[in-house]
Amino acid sequence: MSSSQTEYCRNHFSEQILKFSIDIVVAITEDGSILMASPSFESAWGWNTEESSGKNIFDLLTEASRESYLHCISECVVSGKSATCELVVKHKDHSSNLYELTLHQLDETYEDAQFIGVFRNISERFRYQNQQAEYLERLKQTRRELKRKEFEVKSALSMVEQANQAKSEFLSNMSHEIRTPMTAIIGYSEVLKESITQPEQHDLIEIIQRNGDHLLQVINDILDISKIELGQYELRTEECFPLKILQDVIASYQPKAAQKGLRLLTRIHETIPASIQSDPVRLKQVLDNLMSNAVKFTDHGSISIEVRVFTRSNFERLLQFNIADTGIGISQENLRHIFDPFAQADSSVSRPYSGTGLGLTLSHKLIELLGGKLSVQSTLNQGSVFSVTLNVGNQTSEIQRTGSRTESGITNSLSQKSSGTEEGNYSVDIKGRVLLVDDTQEILRLFSYMLTKMKLEVVTASNGREAIEKFQQAEGQGNPYDLILMDMQMPVMDGYEATRFLRSQNHQIPVIAITAHTLITDREKCIAAGCSDYLGKPVKYDVLSEMVFRHLPVVSEIPNYS
Repeated sequence: MSSSQTEYCRNHFSEQILKFSIDIVVAITEDGSILMASPSFESAWGWNTEESSGKNIFDLLTEASRESYLHCISECVVSGKSATCELVVKHKDHSSNLYELTLHQLDETYEDAQFIGVFRNISERFRYQNQQAEYLERLKQTRRELKRKEFEVKSALSMVEQANQAKSEFLSNMSHEIRTPMTAIIGYSEVLKESITQPEQHDLIEIIQRNGDHLLQVINDILDISKIELGQYELRTEECFPLKILQDVIASYQPKAAQKGLRLLTRIHETIPASIQSDPVRLKQVLDNLMSNAVKFTDHGSISIEVRVFTRSNFERLLQFNIADTGIGISQENLRHIFDPFAQADSSVSRPYSGTGLGLTLSHKLIELLGGKLSVQSTLNQGSVFSVTLNVGNQTSEIQRTGSRTESGITNSLSQKSSGTEEGNYSVDIKGRVLLVDDTQEILRLFSYMLTKMKLEVVTASNGREAIEKFQQAEGQGNPYDLILMDMQMPVMDGYEATRFLRSQNHQIPVIAITAHTLITDREKCIAAGCSDYLGKPVKYDVLSEMVFRHLPVVSEIPNYS
């Protein structure tokens, strides 16, 4: 290829490159006159090639950009290198865009300096930068808002925790203030009942006991509901025997039903598991409440207790207790609220039946905690059916019964006893010295009576400091105590501090906390302080004797042939 042809090709390629270039390329003199421009000059700015030749670059720039342009020219001349600046260029249609100008000085072959300027539209990039800046600002603002919200949530949670703590402390104090006198009322009525021989006085004592037990049940229901709401309710899952539980419930309410002339019917059908994993105390509490209501609200007719099992899947085997009565029933309107706190089917002042309306609410919540369901069907003036349904899974030990129906309780063949817990014909003697610590004189006198009745030696103290002094004195005299019954809330030194001190001295004597505080946190607090066991007031004689028997040495087991 000849030199002329080569030159032609170069010129042709240069023209094509400029033609298809998006950037605007112009040849400019030092005073700003435009000598030549690329075809993109017209498509970008609106002036054709002929118009561009007679223009000055200053005519296309905004006032602020002209100074930037002069600074760019000066930098290019002084340094002898390319220079870059940002300029706002006005278009023929009076619009404008932001451009980046790169200036290159040509070889000084002419009298005046000449430059090649390449204009690149950076409006979109600038817009994206602005958007990014706005986005970052919004992000910062969002983070500030989130931090503010987080602070508000933490503050709210702190307030809720403080409120729950205050409520928990109030319930604990209320429990103590109520249970302590109730312990004296119920305990001394039992003591008095033992010495009464006249039938009329005996009946009066039973009235006191019955109403005391009722008041205690109301207190327990209120505290239980509150503990559930605070998430402080304790469940103990263990092996239990559903028919034995039901038998105990029926035995408790059979006398009252017989007194009202009601028939108690039981029906056990299909395959009933001999044992299940649940909380026997809470399950019995629910069945107790349902039986109590059935007897209370039924004046004639019968109460039917049905136990059955049905299977929905390989993993869902349901045990159901149905307690049906022929009592006053519940209207459809009241059924919708029957499990609401303090709801009563009849809330009028003149209603014939007393009650707080807490029993069913508590039963409903307890069954939910046990993973089951409590439901009801009822017709006004015809009766009600309450159903307790528990998922018991696949049981291996079963009792086979197909439709057996008995009156006045479950037959003896259905009576279930836990393995190894059947009571034998033995009387057990225990011995020991007990240090009884309580700041209430009435409670000291009552528990002293109970412990003396167990043939135990009892020494009393009115606070933790006095208890430690008597304990150390007995240790020094070689006549130590075998058991300490410790009230936990006392003046001078409470039971927690006294117990911690004894444990710090490596004394392993059993310490039984006897307290009117009954929340889970109270139990945990007692155990954490070093107590061996825990009893909540009021404490009846049989419960106290069982606890004492557990922690004191047995002297002998003598067969009882009487």
